[in-house]
Amino acid sequence: MITAVLIIACPCALALSIPFTLGNTIRIFGKNKFYLKNVNVIEGLAKVNQVVFDKTGTITQTTESKIKYSGRELTELDSILIKSLVKNSTHPLSKKICDSLDCQANLSVASFREMQGKGIEGEILGKHIKLGSKAFVWANDFLSDNDHEKRIFDFDTSVFVSIDDEVLGNFSISNVYRSGIENTIKELSKHYELSVLSGDDEGEKENLERIFSNESRIWFRQSPSEKLDFIKLVQSFGKKVLMVGDGLNDAGSLAQSNVGVAVTEDISNFSPACDAILDASELNKIPLFLKFSKQSIKIIILSFIISFVYNFVGLSFAIQGALTPIVAAILMPISSISVVIFATFTTNFLAKREGLL
Repeated sequence: MITAVLIIACPCALALSIPFTLGNTIRIFGKNKFYLKNVNVIEGLAKVNQVVFDKTGTITQTTESKIKYSGRELTELDSILIKSLVKNSTHPLSKKICDSLDCQANLSVASFREMQGKGIEGEILGKHIKLGSKAFVWANDFLSDNDHEKRIFDFDTSVFVSIDDEVLGNFSISNVYRSGIENTIKELSKHYELSVLSGDDEGEKENLERIFSNESRIWFRQSPSEKLDFIKLVQSFGKKVLMVGDGLNDAGSLAQSNVGVAVTEDISNFSPACDAILDASELNKIPLFLKFSKQSIKIIILSFIISFVYNFVGLSFAIQGALTPIVAAILMPISSISVVIFATFTTNFLAKREGLL
C-alpha cells in the first residue's frame, strides 16, 4: 500500500504542465515573428497593465517614409563619408539615410560612437563626421528660409550632419504610421493604460492624439534618461509595464520595464536589453499576444487542477489499499500524458481561434 501511495503522490503531471504550456506558447509566438527570450516573459506579459510606446521606428515606419536633404549641396565625398558612418548604426533613421544616398561606401570608421538619443560620430579619412540631433551636431541656422526650417522641425524628424564641425545640413524624414496602428491602439485602450514617449517635437501631437484616446499620456522631447525615469515612476505606483521600443535608443527603458519588446524591421539586428523581439510587420498583433499570454496562464491553472484531481482520487484509492503498485505505476504515466495532451491541445486550439495558427 505504501508503495502505491508513493507512486500516486508523485507530482509528475504538475511538473510537466508548465513547460509544455509555456513552451508551446513560445513556439506559437515564434510562428508569428514574436521571439521571446524565455518562458518567464509570458508570465510577465500576462501581468501587464500599462503599455508604453516609443514613436519613431515603433509606431512609425521608416521603410515607406520619405527623406529630404536640406542645406549645402553634398559632394560625392561627403555622401561617401556619411554613408560609411551610418552603415555602422542599426538605428532605423540611419538605415533610411544610408538607403537614400546613391553611392558606394565601404570606408572604415575609426572611433565610432553611438550615443542614445543623440546621434553617431566617427573618424573617416582623418575627418570627424557627426549625425544626430541639432544640439548634438551643434547646428546653426544654416537655412535661409526660417519658415521652411520650422516646418521641418514641426512635422518631420530631422537628422543633422557635420564634417569637421562644419554643419552641412539636415535630413528630414517624414513620419509614416504603421498600417493598422489605430485599430491596435483602440483594442489595447480597452484593457490597458497607454502612454507615448517621443524624442521628437510636438509636430505629431495632433496625429498622436487622434490615434490615442484622451486618457493616454503623450510626452515629447523625451531623452533616453527621461524615458527611463518615466518607467520607474509608473512602476512606483505598482504598474506592470510593457515597453515597446525600437532597440538601442530605448535600451534603458526596455531593461527597466517589466517586459521590454524591441520592434524591428530586421530581426537579425542586435536589440540589447529587451525581453522579446517583434517583427514590425506583426505590431498589430500585440493585443493578441497579451491576451494569449493570459490564456496560457489559465491553461496552466486548469492543468494544475486536473493534476490535483488525479492525485486526490488516486490517493484515496491507494490509501484504502484498492490499488496495487503495478496498477499505480500504470495510472500515473497515463495521468501525466493526459495533462500534457490537454495543455498542448488547448493552447493550439486557442491559438487557432485567435488567428495565431
